[in-house]
Amino acid sequence: MISQGYVAIFKTPFDKETVGACVASWLTRFDAVEQVAPHTGAGTGFTLSVKEPKDVMYGSDSLQFRVLQAPDFAWVYLTMGRRAIETSALPHPDLSLPLDLLLDLPGLAEIVPDYEDGRLTELEQEGLL
Repeated sequence: MISQGYVAIFKTPFDKETVGACVASWLTRFDAVEQVAPHTGAGTGFTLSVKEPKDVMYGSDSLQFRVLQAPDFAWVYLTMGRRAIETSALPHPDLSLPLDLLLDLPGLAEIVPDYEDGRLTELEQEGLL
């Protein structure tokens, strides 16, 4: 299955405040936000509804969210202390949820489509991915 995704680089590393700001933005622009529960093993994960930024669970440095805009959804991956967010979703002919959820986020510096291998390699060499 082919997915569509983006990598966003931010001006500062993620902390609870910046993650909360991202979640607050998603909650105002999309139907729902869910978080994959931290510390669940492969294949045993489940999601929890996030109604406000204070609902985010920080039991792990790696956070994963599902942002829903019915009937579609996108996955969001970020790591505390890092400056990158990765998004992915199934391709849709009329919209780009993985891109839309990155737009208007505070501190956004750059968005790179996941097919731009050259730029992604540069970001990896810079230690941002």
